[in-house]
Amino acid sequence: MAKKDFSSIANPALQFISTQDAEQPKKETAPEGYKVNPAYIEKKSRRLQLLMQPSLYDLLKTRAVEEGTSVNNLIHELLEEAVK
Repeated sequence: MAKKDFSSIANPALQFISTQDAEQPKKETAPEGYKVNPAYIEKKSRRLQLLMQPSLYDLLKTRAVEEGTSVNNLIHELLEEAVK
């Protein structure tokens, strides 16, 4: 009996395995709405537990909604302006 040759047939398992997509290059421009300081980009990695009056939080929440941002980001911006 002759030996069978399967070298010309593609592997059927490859039909079910997805190919790796080309790696997309990193964007150098910030998405719309982000403020990037090109001189120094720092991650927000420190946490702070803050106690405040509920009425003050409500005012901050209202202002954040008006500005289209989060309360955390609003507080971050206000603190950053205060210490500069």
